[in-house]
Amino acid sequence: MKKTLLFLLCALSQLAATASEPDGRIQRECLWSLAHFMQYASNLYTDAGINARGDSIGYFKANDAGRSNEDGVRTNADLSMVAAFVYEMGRVDNIALPQGLTYPQLRRMAIRSFRYACATHRANQLAVCTDKKHWGSDPEHHQWESSLWALSVAVAAEFIDRGWGLTTYDTQQLERLLAAEADYQLTRPVPTGFKGDTKAEENGWESNVLAAACAFFPEHPNAKQWYEALLRYGFNCYTIAADGSDSTRVAGRKAKEWFAGANLYDDFTLQNHNYFHTSYQNVVMQEMAESLIAFRLAENTKKPQAVREALTWHWNDVWERVLAQLALCDGELAMPNGNDWSMFLYDQLPAYAAMATIGRHPDALMLEERCLQSLLSRQKTTPDGSYMLHPDIGPRRMGVTAHRVLMTYLLHEMFPTNGLRPSTWESFQRRHAWTRTFPNQHLVRSMSKDRFTCFSWSEGLKNCTGIIVPNTVSASKIFVPYKNGFGGNITGKPEKMMDRPVFITDSTEWVAYVQGKHPYCIWSTAGNAVIVINDPKTKDAGLMAVSMDPLTQERRTLYTHNMRQLTADGRKALSFSSQWVNIDKAVAVVLPERSHFQFSERKLINSVWTSTLTPKNDVCVYFSNVDETITSSLADATQQWNEKGWKVVFTMDPDGTAYLLAFNPGTGKKSFKVPRKLKKLKNLRVKIVGGQ
Repeated sequence: MKKTLLFLLCALSQLAATASEPDGRIQRECLWSLAHFMQYASNLYTDAGINARGDSIGYFKANDAGRSNEDGVRTNADLSMVAAFVYEMGRVDNIALPQGLTYPQLRRMAIRSFRYACATHRANQLAVCTDKKHWGSDPEHHQWESSLWALSVAVAAEFIDRGWGLTTYDTQQLERLLAAEADYQLTRPVPTGFKGDTKAEENGWESNVLAAACAFFPEHPNAKQWYEALLRYGFNCYTIAADGSDSTRVAGRKAKEWFAGANLYDDFTLQNHNYFHTSYQNVVMQEMAESLIAFRLAENTKKPQAVREALTWHWNDVWERVLAQLALCDGELAMPNGNDWSMFLYDQLPAYAAMATIGRHPDALMLEERCLQSLLSRQKTTPDGSYMLHPDIGPRRMGVTAHRVLMTYLLHEMFPTNGLRPSTWESFQRRHAWTRTFPNQHLVRSMSKDRFTCFSWSEGLKNCTGIIVPNTVSASKIFVPYKNGFGGNITGKPEKMMDRPVFITDSTEWVAYVQGKHPYCIWSTAGNAVIVINDPKTKDAGLMAVSMDPLTQERRTLYTHNMRQLTADGRKALSFSSQWVNIDKAVAVVLPERSHFQFSERKLINSVWTSTLTPKNDVCVYFSNVDETITSSLADATQQWNEKGWKVVFTMDPDGTAYLLAFNPGTGKKSFKVPRKLKKLKNLRVKIVGGQ
């Protein structure tokens, strides 16, 4: 592991010395990362004999090694593409490969895995996959997602051809493969739908194979039909209902003439897997960018402006109204409902790159650079150049990540930023401090100088959770997005789905509350404090998931009452009594009175080692970017009392701003009067919730 870490560190230091402009710097870092990754990828390669023509073939092994499904085909296609890319671009830039790996070996793996992908496609049938089947779509047969895999095969072919040349028969096989996949798209209407299962990202990958077929084989008899289908599929990715009556000219027609149906909600949010999923929200932008890349790779400039207009429809709306609203200081996108695959993937990297290069947005360029550094930091935790230690779906996840790094490189190669200067995080934070709600997703967010906060009630997921992320890169991943049954971070583990909250927003702060049998109230103040009154019947109310991972920190220092220090690695449960706890001089949980805390044994959750911190109190106040001394003084100022059925919490910010939250859970009198002694405080902020 030391050798591989040294390899990457030396590489990155060389980058800093040789590249100053964003395009060159990002490209060099992406290329070094992929070269380092080839140590992992090469260990997956295996020869697989010969095809019916006598050509040697092989494949990169996934969990389903060499099979005809997504795991087998997609992994092989992605890694074949990466191997061909690193062979060609790495040699040109004189990039050193990891010890024991040579460029001739990369060439051999790239061409044989490419030929395996072509030979086993149903359009060629020169070999069968390891499950004795062929893969892919044609007008008589559909395989879900196969057009996505076909794009990687096409890009692999491009770099193989640059590096040492495709044979005539290789080109014929590729043409048959792409034509079959593209012809299938001509047999059906463009899919649409947005509730629970968007068709946005599916239309995105269908556009990819249409773009590759048009770009690489423009003289094919069906090329005109593919081109028409490309524009229609590409337009119908980020679509909303209002597009059905929009007369804006797009690719030579009115928008409403291209419109097939809505794939986004009216607030430009997206659902997949039955909930608001930020990974799917951003990947559509990546897919559209890859279609534009296909045209540039093939040096095909047929009506480029029309293609660009159709494929970038509503990019700015999705960026400004959704993605930028959820961007965090380390380049991650907030996951309001958690995730159902590996966490901290930084899979939004090529979406940022697309918006920075094609969209020429300075915020996107700033976030892209931060995201790339975070991805490289995670790669440095592995001994073999892979992108994470415990990927949820093994090599397929690594292939997808490498695919995205490669596309980030190509975006800066083909659509250079040409002097675009990235914005600063500080200016971005100030411009996105204002509270925003996403009504279709029952979601609210805001961002102060200290932290980002978000609260989401998901009907499809049957889950209600909160997020607090400090605006400091070193502390931004202490709390992990976490869901458990009906709850998760902040809300704990309720026995049934909590009622939908009412949102109250006011410039840079928000309140989410519910009255009745299972009441709760959360006030994200305009400053640092996040004040939570939970349902006292909820198990583990106030819970926060804490990362205990090589990416972040494997040992945490917990500072508690009387400045006691506890060191925890999460391998054993830890219990202690205190009014407050501070983790690593960075984040704090303060209670109105001394209580019992539980720091649980760590578990591998979404590929990240995670423990949970549970305060045994239904009232908690959370602070970000504070040390243990400040936390202790904040605890001294925090108190709680009940008054005629009202629950009242008083606390203070590190800057001296005082807060009073009075919450009527539904049992108190209708009015509440602030105590006279507190009214005298000049810097008192009051929030009365649930009364008249």
